Amino acid sequence: MNVTVVLVTFNRLKDLKGTLQAYEAQTCPPREVIVVDNHSTDGTDVFLNAWAGETGAFKRTVCLLPENIGGSGGFAHGMTEALKTDCDWVFVADDDAVPHGDMLEKLAEFARKHPDLAAQAAALCTAVNNRGRHTGVHRCRLYKTPVGNLEITASEKDFEKEYFYIDFYSFVGALIRKTALEQAGVARADFFIYNDDYEHALRVGKYGKLICVPASVMDHVDNLQPQFEATWRDYYGTRNAVIMHREHFGRYAAFWRAARRLAMGVKSGNPKKVRVIWHAIRDAYANQTGLHAVYKPGWKAK
Repeated sequence: MNVTVVLVTFNRLKDLKGTLQAYEAQTCPPREVIVVDNHSTDGTDVFLNAWAGETGAFKRTVCLLPENIGGSGGFAHGMTEALKTDCDWVFVADDDAVPHGDMLEKLAEFARKHPDLAAQAAALCTAVNNRGRHTGVHRCRLYKTPVGNLEITASEKDFEKEYFYIDFYSFVGALIRKTALEQAGVARADFFIYNDDYEHALRVGKYGKLICVPASVMDHVDNLQPQFEATWRDYYGTRNAVIMHREHFGRYAAFWRAARRLAMGVKSGNPKKVRVIWHAIRDAYANQTGLHAVYKPGWKAK
């Protein structure tokens, strides 16, 4: 299996070092690993310049960006570079998502065992574990209701199967067929961060099946914010979700997604959270994307 890996990193040098070692130790190593550094300030650039000059199990490519363009921009840049490589598949993941030693081998085994399914697949995805438990939110199905669409997370029963179909993947362990990526296009850089992966899955899914292969595993700890807090995550998560639903499912689906997000803010009991979500909805309908002047990464209501 001819694979180019795309990793996006920002100020997580310790995690990045461990993750790169895990790719080096793969039983079925990739052909190339592209690391996109989103203008880190913790010495990541110095480490990567040295790492790129070393030899190992795969070709090493480093992209040092002159500014932080968000996870969305980082993945868009990395995917664009990956499309220039001589590969058949592009694997995308975070800098703190650690692959099990046989992660790529298990995906290759599935493709050999089920050639017809593999031929139909636009993407093959790993399972994602959080402290030993499956994290279903990284692999979801779309469920349409009279009052909008829902993303149904994968269940434990799903992960007991040899494989199952999904409609959404996160950018933690998605192996995307290069031809599908060329047709669907790269991640939306203007989202800056959040829901860029779900939106991308909807586009890629138009060119083949999205399949999760639970035998292939990555470890990833999700850092969730307390529901009552008002942070920058509320802004980008809401704005991009509303845009995604409007563009892919229509204005009614977008309206109900916005309403559910607003109800979530009200339920938190924090009026500052409601205000952030309202600003996100307003900007979604005004097509205001990119990095917000106020709600920058790390922002939190006082």
